[in-house]
Amino acid sequence: MSLRKSYAAVVQLLRTRKGLSQAKLAGSLTQAHVSELELGRSSATIEMSARLASALKVEPITLLALAAASHKRCTVREALLAALAEAEGLGLADALLPSEPQALAAPSVVEARKKWLAVQELKKRGLSQSQAAKELGLPESTLRRLWHQNITN
Repeated sequence: MSLRKSYAAVVQLLRTRKGLSQAKLAGSLTQAHVSELELGRSSATIEMSARLASALKVEPITLLALAAASHKRCTVREALLAALAEAEGLGLADALLPSEPQALAAPSVVEARKKWLAVQELKKRGLSQSQAAKELGLPESTLRRLWHQNITN
């Protein structure tokens, strides 16, 4: 069974358990959209899942856990315990998590900084530019540029 179908089945199950029609559940969605979700013909975004969960008066994590359990063909308890074990393994079970993504440097920038730091370390150790280029396996022109470059941070 696809995750989309499992999600659809769970939305339908919760809606009927709560005694709601598709039109009543729809709220900010259309009844047609709810129908498409329940038939597994469309997928819900994270935001849409949060709105559906609110309309169903459940936490978004409950809706997603139910869908995951349905998809894995296990109980919700098993799915949540497995997720908790994973979070603990990652050291994140009791951590307050960021609510917005960080601005990360591009991999090329990170790599360039590593090269610059390596060049500066060899410069401090008293190696010549030629020796440093050989040790780092860099072309001498690149090494010369990094040798004289002044980077902060």
